[in-house]
Amino acid sequence: MTSRRVGAVVVGGGIVGANCAVQLTRAGVENVVILERDAPASKASGRAAGNLTIYRHERFGADASRLGRELYEEYEQKYDDLTLHRTKSYSIAYSDEGADYLRSEHESTTIETELLNADELAEREPEFATDDVTVALGFEDAVYTDPKQLTLAAHAVARDEGATLVQEEARDFEVEGNEISVQTTDGRYESPIVVVAAGAWTKRLLQRAGTDVALRPRTSQIAILEPPSDRDIPMWSAPDLSVYGRSTPEGRVLFGGGTTTPVTDLESFRTRARVPFLLQVGELAPRILPVLEDATLHDDWAGRVSATPDRYPYIGETDIEGLYVCSGFNGEGVSNSPFAARLLTDLIVGTDPLVDPSEFDPTRFEGDEAFEITDAVQWWADR
Repeated sequence: MTSRRVGAVVVGGGIVGANCAVQLTRAGVENVVILERDAPASKASGRAAGNLTIYRHERFGADASRLGRELYEEYEQKYDDLTLHRTKSYSIAYSDEGADYLRSEHESTTIETELLNADELAEREPEFATDDVTVALGFEDAVYTDPKQLTLAAHAVARDEGATLVQEEARDFEVEGNEISVQTTDGRYESPIVVVAAGAWTKRLLQRAGTDVALRPRTSQIAILEPPSDRDIPMWSAPDLSVYGRSTPEGRVLFGGGTTTPVTDLESFRTRARVPFLLQVGELAPRILPVLEDATLHDDWAGRVSATPDRYPYIGETDIEGLYVCSGFNGEGVSNSPFAARLLTDLIVGTDPLVDPSEFDPTRFEGDEAFEITDAVQWWADR
């Protein structure tokens, strides 16, 4: 078995791991290796919605939120197969609790948003049914893209910056002084810096290293609907219904949602949407967008994402020196990972962090806590 000493090892080749590799190389860390068991974007990153919104990231600060937009625009310039699609975005509440949640977001964010009542939403976006709408939060500058192409673009930029993608599975970890040895299916990599950015597999990998975080995998599901005619629907979400959607470049309609049921078997996970979710789509789609009354199902899929007890990701060093984690984005890795990768890199190389990193500290929970996975509105109400 070959052994190789490198500057940093990133375990996980999805969008989070690729963005971590980009930021580490740009900060001067040499010989960065990305370990990915399968092809990049073959799991959660390739099955995401690809939505990039800014106003929801007020906890990270406006400047940090814009970092993601700027980074992805750079990727678009460098990678011919990547296109960023600009659109409007609306979060729509259908309950008093949902309305309170959106008002709170509007008041706390430093990004320009606008609160709309049902009549104002109907005037601006007549495709939406508004009889049950309590309030909507509008944002003029949202972006979406193909998440697979985005991940491949991030890998291309990481490669151009000097990182290396190795298709090997991380199997075990050994801590030897200030070095961590990562044993793979084909060899061993030794480094003072190891970043675990493996999404739903993060907890299992950290346990093999001798530490733990409170993390639970859950299912995220998407249906692509074929309306009777092409539609141009802006990006939207209904946080109190736990669903979201938008048009696709082909004129179809993406309809996504999650589940609060944890994934217990990562290896046998089915990549198609579940029947209960598809039935939910059939019920909610025409309620939200009447033009989907006669829509048919064009495609569907499911992915695994990871949730934390407080819905904030883990970004930073574990209780093992040199072992870092960047995971727990609760399905928002596409939007949040540019900021997270930058913050993590600041912590690793010792530069001033963008924001106070303590609230993302991986050691803020014991690691073995049992917790319920809740939607955003319920989490906000229970705080």
